[in-house]
Amino acid sequence: MSKYTAKQSLGHFRPGDEIKGLEAKQLQALLASGAIEEYQEPEDVKENGTSARLAELEKANAELTAANKLMTDEKVKSDQVNAELKAKVAELEKAKPAAKPKADSKPADETK
Repeated sequence: MSKYTAKQSLGHFRPGDEIKGLEAKQLQALLASGAIEEYQEPEDVKENGTSARLAELEKANAELTAANKLMTDEKVKSDQVNAELKAKVAELEKAKPAAKPKADSKPADETK
């Protein structure tokens, strides 16, 4: 047989009290009206390590998120340095004098 609890004051029953001594018709009418509800056993937290594992995973997730942010920040910095170096290389290439072809590799005053 199902157990029922009062959701609101009902006669001498107070909210949360177990309803006893009523006929099936009365119980059905009270269920339909929402004055009572079927009793459900409270779910015990099972200590099979899931809560501890969840805590470990949350900690690991926080550490990985922090590491990811750090790496992202470092990448932004390295991209900026890379862009600056490319700009300097471009400036140096513009400033470099045009390469002169070598006319003669022997000194001019050397005679045979």
